[in-house]
Amino acid sequence: MKKNTIIKDHRAIKPLLAALILEVISLLIFINQPTVVSNAAGESLAYPYTQIFTISAYYSPLEGQGHYVTGTYDGDIRLNGNGTNGADGTPVYPGMVAAPSIYEFETKMYIPGIGIVAVHDRGGAIVSGDAEEGTYDRLDIWMGYGDIGLERALNWGVRDVEVTIYGIDDTIEEEIYLEGYSDAEKFVKTVVITPDLFSEDLWYGDNGDDIKRLQEYLAILGYYNSKITGYYDDTTMSAVFNFQVDRGILDDWEDLGAGHFGINTRFAMDKSMEGVDVEAELTEVNLLNEGLALMQTYPDLYEEIHYFTDYIERGDRGEDVYALQTELNNLGYLMLEPTGYYGEMTEHAIFKLQQRWGLVETMDDPGAGALGPNTRIILNEVIGARIDTKSYMALKREDDSTQ
Repeated sequence: MKKNTIIKDHRAIKPLLAALILEVISLLIFINQPTVVSNAAGESLAYPYTQIFTISAYYSPLEGQGHYVTGTYDGDIRLNGNGTNGADGTPVYPGMVAAPSIYEFETKMYIPGIGIVAVHDRGGAIVSGDAEEGTYDRLDIWMGYGDIGLERALNWGVRDVEVTIYGIDDTIEEEIYLEGYSDAEKFVKTVVITPDLFSEDLWYGDNGDDIKRLQEYLAILGYYNSKITGYYDDTTMSAVFNFQVDRGILDDWEDLGAGHFGINTRFAMDKSMEGVDVEAELTEVNLLNEGLALMQTYPDLYEEIHYFTDYIERGDRGEDVYALQTELNNLGYLMLEPTGYYGEMTEHAIFKLQQRWGLVETMDDPGAGALGPNTRIILNEVIGARIDTKSYMALKREDDSTQ
């Protein structure tokens, strides 16, 4: 019986072997398949893949360091935090990355200019992008402690970068350019740092001829409307921030370097002042400032000047919303008394204004009904043109009265 059983098994061995071979082949195919993941837009992606991120930088301030981007240690703590560990418990180190929660801890990435990094942290502003609004997933890179960390963070600024994502892969080791300033990083710095007009960063609270010159340039470009003092005060900081927003350097007061005249802003100033006759433009600026002061002495020309710097949308409340509603009244797009609440009627008024300016076609378009960057730039230009006109009117009245 045993012999017969063996013979029966022998007869069945060919189909069994065939089935086993098929299973092995299937297993090998499965093992060699790339890992497939889904991004925020629901698209299937296989590791490794590339994706554009908006990447900012942060650092940890120390007491007694040379400069603070906000002017004080406490201010920089509020802006950057004072963390010693990432959200997964990893001690902070230059090049450590904070990413949205859709990217697991230990996810490896290659970031040009930084190196091969891993995700170890999260952040309130580090969120996934919105395809409809044209925004990318955010990353934040920790650049170090104290002055050197601040310098690295400001030099990086905010950038849109194509990143290679490898997923969780223990065979890939992190390799950070920033640690100790490798040759690769030094090369990047020598290429990027080429501003001509200002050789050094200018800081909040500074005094001197460079600040005076900065205020003059900002005035020529329409961002600074106060007295030239040579002191880097809140007004100067706001003017620098508006310049940064319009040049695409950053878009939020919460971004490190907002209002700080650093390397990227200095480079943008070079481009903005190319071919400008500074002496002639300053004569015009001084004349307008004189007219601005006179304008406020005439009741029919008087105006509380308000330029817009922040993103405002339906549901918001506050002084900016009140000023926006007042401006929409002036332009004939809103027929109600300002309330300070951004409701449906304010949203519709902005939408109609955007349609007139060719920014949107329907309410389904990205940014429709909200005071975003493009709408804000044009609205501020309209306000500036009106103020200039009133200034010239005041100057003419003054001139007529002395004849």
